Amino acid sequence: MRIPWPGVAAGLAVAALGTTGLVRGSMPQSSGTAAGPSSANPIVVTGAFVRPPLPPSQNAAVYFTVYNTTGQPDRLQAVSAAIGTDAVLHTSGMAADPNGVVIPAKGHLSLSVGHGHVMIEGVTAQLRAGQQVNIELDFENAGPVDVTAPVVPLGSPTPSGAPS
Repeated sequence: MRIPWPGVAAGLAVAALGTTGLVRGSMPQSSGTAAGPSSANPIVVTGAFVRPPLPPSQNAAVYFTVYNTTGQPDRLQAVSAAIGTDAVLHTSGMAADPNGVVIPAKGHLSLSVGHGHVMIEGVTAQLRAGQQVNIELDFENAGPVDVTAPVVPLGSPTPSGAPS
């Protein structure tokens, strides 16, 4: 079977764009535009990873560090993940606030084992090692921030830069 040249070129273009998407998806995600001429993002999320549910549980834990690069505090107000029925911010040892958690100006929030996490409840699909999970963090000032986190089974090493 012979494929016409325009079809091959279109296929290569789609493959290139797909690869770009994969590379982009593996990088830390941050929110939209920053004020002024700087290209820096106001919120940067690093080291994100997901621990899959251990049967019989259907809840997965997500860990990451949020950096607020601005001169103003911001509040993480909500979290969501399409792979579960709900996502809840659990803040061990942090001041409880029904309106979310404040990330100080030029400060950070680390969610690590024993020190808070996002709990994805009612996981609707089996999570496998290396699979990517999309999570949305909603901030009072910065707005929504999309994060892509790999699934890392219990006992496996966490990604480089993950909170400890």
